[in-house]
Order: sequence, then C-alpha cells, then structure tokens
Amino acid sequence: MATPINQSFFDDPKEYNRQVGFAGGYGSNGMRGGIWPMTQDKLRPGEVIFRVGHSTLPMTKNMSSPWWMRDESFYAICSASERSGTSLPSLYRMKCAVAYDFGAADILLEARVTALLRVFAGRGRPVMDESDGRRGQVWFGAFEIAQIFIPGLRDFATGFPTRICHEAIEIVEKHRLTDYISVQRGRQRKISKRLLAGL
Repeated sequence: MATPINQSFFDDPKEYNRQVGFAGGYGSNGMRGGIWPMTQDKLRPGEVIFRVGHSTLPMTKNMSSPWWMRDESFYAICSASERSGTSLPSLYRMKCAVAYDFGAADILLEARVTALLRVFAGRGRPVMDESDGRRGQVWFGAFEIAQIFIPGLRDFATGFPTRICHEAIEIVEKHRLTDYISVQRGRQRKISKRLLAGL
C-alpha cells in the first residue's frame, strides 16, 4: 500500500498535534476559523481540488496554502450561486466561513493531485469578522461543504512551497473567481457546437 507523501506530519505526535491545532483554527491570537468536526482522509492521484486564494499574495503562497476543497464541494457552491443569483465570491464566503479580514478571496486555483496525500477534512467553524465595516459579522460554514487542510505544502519559515507541494500538487488553471462560471459556460457552448456539428 502506498504511503502518503506527507505521512511524516501524522507520524510524529508533536507535529501531528501542531497540525491538528492549525486545522482547528488555533493560532497565536486564539481560535479563529478552522474546521470541525475533523476527520482524516486521503487525496489520491488524479483527483481535482480547488482553492480560493488572494490576488494580494504571491503565487508561491497561494499554491502552498493548506486550505483546499474537493471538486464536488466547489461545484456545489457554483450551482448554489447560479440558482440563487448570489455572486460566487459572496456565496463562497458564506459557505466556507471566510471573513473579509482573511483576505481578498478573489482568485481561483484548480489543481490536480499527483501524489497520495493524507489530509484533514471538516466543515468551517463560525468566524467573527474583524474587518472595517463588517466587524462583528459572524460567518457560519455550510454543513454540506467539506473543506480540506493539507499538512506539509508550505515551509512556514521561508513562505515557499515545499518539495511535497511541488510533487503532489499540479496547478492546472488560475481564474478570477468572478469569471469562473462564465468561462465554464463559454466552454460548454463550444463543446455543444462541436457535438452538434458532428451530427
């Protein structure tokens, strides 16, 4: 049986507890965000995952963030956005409990998993916003949307992606979050035209 490329983060008790703390939202300023209830899971080669990142950060930090979601969770948010008429960025914040002071949340990374990874999965904890103009607003993660925390993608001493990140995550596409649904519609129209032309 294959061993996850980041298994060492789970084998060492001290490091494991540290990662559980990060995934649970515990930091130097107390608890903010994170996921709960927390379970262990695996991402397998070939799976597609998404991350909503921040245009204010360099690509090295966006791609090496531990926070991702499986494709079915992201597509569920997209579908809910189309049905409700609520913008995708707004619905993402609501479904994943992402406060405005967490970042711009305006770019989307689509990645393919290229090596077996062990991860933590769970729903977003409630978060109180601390940004100007929204201070005190509480964000509640949707029960049906599972978020994923992947230990080992970033060297937090340097801020750069680790060997694990380069070997296990392949960035397929990058979009502005506001453009994603319209881009996919355009692709679907092109595919439909090609299929009809072949009939």
